[in-house]
Amino acid sequence: MKLSNRSYPHPVVGNADDVHDAEFQATFEFESDKSNFYLSTTVKCSSKTLLKLIAKGKACYTLHIECSNTLFRKTYDFTAEEHKVVLPGTQIHDNVEVNAFVRAVAPLANYAIEGSHEDYSGAQFTISAGDILAVADGRAFDADHDVDPLRRIGSLMVVVRSTKTGDHPMEVDYDGDPNKILILLCEGDFAAYKEMKMVPNLTSHLTTTLVLPVLIEAIHLLKGPEPPDCKWAHVLSQRLEALDIGSAATAIEKAQRLLELPIKRALLSAQAYLARS
Repeated sequence: MKLSNRSYPHPVVGNADDVHDAEFQATFEFESDKSNFYLSTTVKCSSKTLLKLIAKGKACYTLHIECSNTLFRKTYDFTAEEHKVVLPGTQIHDNVEVNAFVRAVAPLANYAIEGSHEDYSGAQFTISAGDILAVADGRAFDADHDVDPLRRIGSLMVVVRSTKTGDHPMEVDYDGDPNKILILLCEGDFAAYKEMKMVPNLTSHLTTTLVLPVLIEAIHLLKGPEPPDCKWAHVLSQRLEALDIGSAATAIEKAQRLLELPIKRALLSAQAYLARS
């Protein structure tokens, strides 16, 4: 999610030349231990206008963290220049994108920022809660589970757009990448998937719809006459051994245990959504 160099309806610090005389910068440090990842952020804002708004509680700094492999997506608000976020190792894997920005916490009438481009001279804007007021360059990190890469089965799979034209059923490639199982969706389904994965309440439904059947087939392949000899197969085999539910368990049961009862979680998520409607 790249925030800079966008077209905003109001001047935004850090966005091209919207505001000449102010800067907003963020530095990130990414660390991990056996259980968690730790993201430490330091922000610097030279805009007196924004600093006053933050001091009055009308604006705040915000971190946006997203991992497309695990469908994790979350924002963290803070007001101090330094902030640390703890991310459980089960929530992110491989590429993680991080962005920092300043956003309005409350509506702002007649908003104008000191030092803005001459094109905004004399203009005032109506700002809604949540509107972005400053952006910094984002960063990407590699969340590599050196100690236990088995915690997130979803990390062994990646959803990609199929090269075939037109609508067609979901396809799975177990041989194309030694590290990951490739889930191929037609163009329309892939576009819908990208939109749905941004909604936290829908991630459990995506797991049930996409990951569960693929995982069941992968478990069958491990028990076949010629089991795959690659990283994802080795990791999955180790995870099944660690699960320790007995050899008599079916592939369907094993897959659901590995995914921590995805059908139950999907139903609970749906019930929570209906309760809020």
